[in-house]
Amino acid sequence: MEIKIENILILWDEKVTDIFVGLINTLSLSFSEKEIRNSMAKLSENENFGRLFAYGFGAHHLWVAQRMITNPEKVMENRLLIVEF
Repeated sequence: MEIKIENILILWDEKVTDIFVGLINTLSLSFSEKEIRNSMAKLSENENFGRLFAYGFGAHHLWVAQRMITNPEKVMENRLLIVEF
């Protein structure tokens, strides 16, 4: 597995940094696609995670994007990171 940070983190909320570091730590400790899926399901239970970030899965990857401050229903144009497994 490989974690690639593709964009800058926008610090528009004081919780962004802590949640992002928790995300990176969680992904770094995951060793399989199943572990990543389970970890993301647990992270998404955190209301702040869902308010600040969006994520999804492709055939062989996980992507994470930051939500827009002006409209949390939308995500920023470029994804924040990708994890290839």
